[in-house]
Amino acid sequence: MYTFCSDKCRTATWHKIGVKDRNSLDSTESEIDIDNASTVSFEKKETGVKSGSPSKLIIQNAEYSYSAKSDRVTIKIGSLQNKSGGKSGSLRFELFMSKTGPYAPGSKISGFTLGISNTYEPLRVNSAYTNITSTVRSLEKKSGSYRPILFVKEQNEDNSWKIAAYANFPKTEKIL
Repeated sequence: MYTFCSDKCRTATWHKIGVKDRNSLDSTESEIDIDNASTVSFEKKETGVKSGSPSKLIIQNAEYSYSAKSDRVTIKIGSLQNKSGGKSGSLRFELFMSKTGPYAPGSKISGFTLGISNTYEPLRVNSAYTNITSTVRSLEKKSGSYRPILFVKEQNEDNSWKIAAYANFPKTEKIL
């Protein structure tokens, strides 16, 4: 069985994204190639937050793994806390394989999304999810060397997904 990412490289530095200029978030989002078929739509408006206003989330102890044999991606997060002034929108986690290196707000990246977690209910103010594990079938895979990035995305009232937090993992991974 081929599993990438040793225990050493699984821990990442997490970054919070506060409220930023809407245009800078939109231009960053457009560079990320997300499979539109995997977008979850909701009938209730209260699942999303005001467009362009991601929540302030704090994430601890993140890791991931991929098994080529089972074609499964596993994303684990020890704790996800909402430190915003209000309830977050619905949340999901995306493991993105960047061909252009680490992500920073405003940077342009290219690559592909290896896996997207199930959708999680919104977090109330000062509440948290703990010991999150999501295992999903990979969306696609392309041979090459990539820099893994884990995005925490939040659903807005217009049903679009915005980056609320991210983690650049320290080691480049090879996919065969």
